[in-house]
Amino acid sequence: MESVPPNDSALTRRHLFVIAGFAMFALLVAIAIVFAFSEGSHSTDDAYVTGHVHMISPRVNGTVERVVVDDNQFVHAGQVLVELDPRDFDVRVALERARILQAQAAQRGAQAAIAEAQSAIVAAGADEHKSRLDYERAKSLVSGTPRALSQQEFDSADAAWIAARSHVDAANARLVAARAALFAAQAQEAQGNANLRDAALQREYASVVAPVAGYVGRKTVESGQRVAPGQPLLAIVEPAVWVVANYRETQLKHIAAGDAATVTVDAEPGVTLHGRVDSLAPATGAQFALLPPDNATGNFTKVVQRVPVKIVFDQPLPVRLAPGLSVHAAIQPAEHAR
Repeated sequence: MESVPPNDSALTRRHLFVIAGFAMFALLVAIAIVFAFSEGSHSTDDAYVTGHVHMISPRVNGTVERVVVDDNQFVHAGQVLVELDPRDFDVRVALERARILQAQAAQRGAQAAIAEAQSAIVAAGADEHKSRLDYERAKSLVSGTPRALSQQEFDSADAAWIAARSHVDAANARLVAARAALFAAQAQEAQGNANLRDAALQREYASVVAPVAGYVGRKTVESGQRVAPGQPLLAIVEPAVWVVANYRETQLKHIAAGDAATVTVDAEPGVTLHGRVDSLAPATGAQFALLPPDNATGNFTKVVQRVPVKIVFDQPLPVRLAPGLSVHAAIQPAEHAR
């Protein structure tokens, strides 16, 4: 076997020492960087972009006549998105208008009946006054000696006075009925006006409009489709977005509202966005889950909880960020920033 020369063996050991020294130096530098980074800022990659996403649904039943927008299109607040067939709503509006006219005609009839009843009251009052005078004269004549009026004539005067009083009562009753009919017709007109406003609103709802400005997404509606109230047709995503970063509970001590933050987006490598901490969630993410954990079951396993931290951007973004994108967030606590 060939032996290794002493000079080569010493050279090899020297190279190993140099390599080990460089490796130890790199490790120390990495540890120093990590330590300094952890002392100066707190970062997490459990973060994502979010924003307001509005699910658009119709408020009335109907058949889709026309879809005005398409996926990914930008729309303005109040812009028509979907139009339903308005003919059914137009018929209802016309029907309610006809009912209002009918109620107004009923009011005019009731007012005429009131005038007629008032005239009848005046006539019946005059008859009652004449009959009462005839009765009083007949009573004085029949009670005299000798009697100047027969009993039959006195009875006729008494009956005429009773009939006249009943005519007055009947005229008053007709006046009360006519006024009640007027009130009923007025109530019918008020109800008709309310129904007309409701029908007009339903007619307006036949045009589904955008509540806010944003981009159209998740469009599932097509022409000819029958839709119902609450049925999702499409979504509108507002351009304004923010970041939700889920920080470990052990990091919250150094995080407060107003702290500076930097955000890098996986979809935009090389772009660094600046923002600030807006607020911290009032509870951990687990508490808002559909089935929050129950630690009283006896199967407790301690898991570091995470709390959502809202990060908003200070200036308009140079790139468009879509809700749901993954990001890396780093927060610079105020005491370190000073």
